[in-house]
Amino acid sequence: MIKQITLSILALLYCHNASSANADTTALKQGLGYRVHTGILQYHHKEMEILRRKPATAIEILYVLKGKGEEPWHRFYGYPQYGVSYFFMDLGNREILGYSHAIYPFINFNVYSPTKNVNFGLLAGSGLGYVTKAYHRTQNFKNTAISSHFNAFINLGATLSYSLSSHIALNANFNLVHFSNGSYKKPNSGLNYSLLSIGANYTLKSIKTSSIKAYPFLAEKHRLMVLGVASQKEVKGAGGPKYSVSSFSVEYSYPIKNLWRVGLSGDFMYDTSNKFILDYQHVSWETPWQIAKGGIALNTEFILNRFSTVFALGSYVYNLDSSNGKVYQRVSLRYRPTDRIFLHLALKTHWTIADYIEVGVGFKIL
Repeated sequence: MIKQITLSILALLYCHNASSANADTTALKQGLGYRVHTGILQYHHKEMEILRRKPATAIEILYVLKGKGEEPWHRFYGYPQYGVSYFFMDLGNREILGYSHAIYPFINFNVYSPTKNVNFGLLAGSGLGYVTKAYHRTQNFKNTAISSHFNAFINLGATLSYSLSSHIALNANFNLVHFSNGSYKKPNSGLNYSLLSIGANYTLKSIKTSSIKAYPFLAEKHRLMVLGVASQKEVKGAGGPKYSVSSFSVEYSYPIKNLWRVGLSGDFMYDTSNKFILDYQHVSWETPWQIAKGGIALNTEFILNRFSTVFALGSYVYNLDSSNGKVYQRVSLRYRPTDRIFLHLALKTHWTIADYIEVGVGFKIL
């Protein structure tokens, strides 16, 4: 069936290309893409070995844009392709895992072009995934990877494309795909797949756009902000209680370049699941303040106008729970509706172990 769909789409693209050879060229190019993926589940716990039954397969349909400079970040990042994608996947074990659907925004950075028609790139995207079969203590107890139908979806990849014409480009890709609910519900080992794919992009008629947009806050130097977040999580076995998490951070950053900032943050975290963990580990504590965690993180932020991505590497300076070590990470998406307000969505981890998903609001002081 996937083969038939692929041949049909390529035929449509060829016919449309023949009738649109004289399309106008304007600032913002739009196009459609199609991918066929195959690969395997990369299990990271021995009990997940049962989940790898056969190769996983997937089809992907993309809506692709490529700017010519009407947004400040187009030139800064080498005029990347970006857009939104629908990703349908047979997870390789229909009885236990079923299928998945995902919708996610992505960006494909141009890295190297040895010739006019050949381009190497790096793709990153994150969005919402839906897995049809989740863990159930009686009906699907073998699924130790995913316990919720809705999950965060992450796709990271390397791309190689070859342009056949001004309208059609063929591509080959290597992708790492991840599903996880951020420990909101246990079990949550997560699903990780390594995928190879082939596909094609077709450029449609370009969109007429306005002149280059201006964002005054992109010129800011020293930036000091406060950030408050909230979350919930489960720990240890499935079906346990939900524990609330709150966090407060003070973050300073400075631009290395106009759309790239680095900085430091001081993080204060109050994770009520720590009470259970410390009791489980027979670690004595007396006051609620001993449940709290404190850390310092090094941050780097990549800005796309009002949207940005922040990567943080932190170390606990106070934490009675040593089971996950001293180092933590945070991958954040932010949106800036005003010059002073930031909306924040992030995944906090201890390397490959998801800790919790953060939802919060930041306020710029300086």
